[in-house]
Amino acid sequence: METLKPRDHGLTELPAEPSAAPGCAACLPLVVARQNARSNGDYSAVSDVNVELRRHHAAVHTS
Repeated sequence: METLKPRDHGLTELPAEPSAAPGCAACLPLVVARQNARSNGDYSAVSDVNVELRRHHAAVHTS
């Protein structure tokens, strides 16, 4: 009989949440929306805002 072992998926911690870029008028409302969603327990919205903020960073704040 084969012994089952836990799988190692390699994920040890969640990626860091994106932060607002200093002076960016578009980042700040996203960070506030994320804080509001978290305070309401809406973690799906928290995730959605993180995706939107990462896309914004990639489109606007990359060199």
